[in-house]
Amino acid sequence: MNERWSNASVALHWLAAALLFGLAAAGFVMTDLPSDSSARLLLSRLHTIGGATLMLLTVARLVVRRRGPAVSPLPVSELHRRGVGVIHALLYVVTFAIGATGFVTGARSTWPDYLRGQLDDAPALEALVSREVHELLVFALLGLVLLHVGGVMLQQVRKGGVLQRMVPFVK
Repeated sequence: MNERWSNASVALHWLAAALLFGLAAAGFVMTDLPSDSSARLLLSRLHTIGGATLMLLTVARLVVRRRGPAVSPLPVSELHRRGVGVIHALLYVVTFAIGATGFVTGARSTWPDYLRGQLDDAPALEALVSREVHELLVFALLGLVLLHVGGVMLQQVRKGGVLQRMVPFVK
């Protein structure tokens, strides 16, 4: 068993994390911009491309994790291990649910026309349930990320040995 995740797992993890925070920031900023703003159109395009990229990265993470070498389990209780598993599973499930609700929102609106520049104003998506669920899921994912990071920090302080498994420059 390895004490560190593979380089591919580490790279995909941090790329996905950076993209996730960039997408959340872009999503919140773009909705506050005027509907006819060129900055809103740019952020909307980046948000859409980034969302699709995050879905692909997440699939790649699952494939690499499944096919890659196993990492030694942390020295924690069985209940703790199950809790960690639940949080990780929810991170993946909510990430895919965000992607699905983003896709549904786009498919049920004039979003594609807006992205192609065929509309002067961003479509009003607030009336779509899928868009509201999309935003709620983003908050849920951010909460799960906080739980994840908090758990890592707690484990690192208690017993150590966690950060070097996923942080490239920590030995």
